[in-house]
Amino acid sequence: MDTQVGTAFSHFYESITPPDSYLQLAMRRVRKLATDITRASSMDGPWYAFLGYRLMGSYARRTAIRQSSDVDVMFEFAAGDSPHAHDSLSLLTYLEECLSELLGGAADLSRMREVVSVSFPGEVTIDILPCIKSSRGGYLFPGGFGRWAVTDPDTQNAYFKERCDASRIDLSKFTRGIKQWNVENGGILRSYHLEAMVANVADKLGDNYSIATLRFYETYAEGLSVQDPAGQQGDLSSYLTPCQRKAVSVLIENYRNKAHLAVSAQDDRRYTQAVEAWAGVYGPCFPSPDEQ
Repeated sequence: MDTQVGTAFSHFYESITPPDSYLQLAMRRVRKLATDITRASSMDGPWYAFLGYRLMGSYARRTAIRQSSDVDVMFEFAAGDSPHAHDSLSLLTYLEECLSELLGGAADLSRMREVVSVSFPGEVTIDILPCIKSSRGGYLFPGGFGRWAVTDPDTQNAYFKERCDASRIDLSKFTRGIKQWNVENGGILRSYHLEAMVANVADKLGDNYSIATLRFYETYAEGLSVQDPAGQQGDLSSYLTPCQRKAVSVLIENYRNKAHLAVSAQDDRRYTQAVEAWAGVYGPCFPSPDEQ
């Protein structure tokens, strides 16, 4: 890849990557919450005992972007003897009440189907997923309507590491770029789905980010389905409505054509035009020739 184009991609990835301070501050908050919840759970009796926490999601896999990535943390609990302790809504409610009591008005709390989100002013949001170890492997977490869902971060991490090793480019960087493209175009595709889409074709992306972008669009112009690498959620595109699926397919087809023009400009050594074309693909965070 030409130096001018390569430099533009490097500046692009740098601009969308959260600074280390985002995660460092968030994890200081998490450690404090974990310490306080440990004390609280030891005093609350038989319902839940807090066992520990772990970072998961995009920050754990180095695929977080500035604009839309929260810090995902799993809080593991052991269920007590009460029959209510094995109800997923009870676990989510317990976590929410603990955090509300511990934080007071220091942070905004919002409860969603699976997580409790903690937002300190001016800081990245922390999404806390309460879990209980499953006897069948993985972890149970609230799946909505009192049901349990299953996650397996160890299997996920092993899969994504293997795919990174199979790639000839920095797959984490490339994934961040595709996530940014998604944000610039309405953010229809979910983060984990996008990560799995990229990982699925890791060994077919070539040895530079220009060709990788074109091959990504070429692959998924044919369809958006990809299986959960952890084997828990099936087809990760199943959340898309027919209208959304069609809209994203049209979008990818459009950007496949734009990427093809950008690669053609590089092949013809029209490097300034190529950089302009890539800015048209990835959006305003991608530097123009004048910004380099």
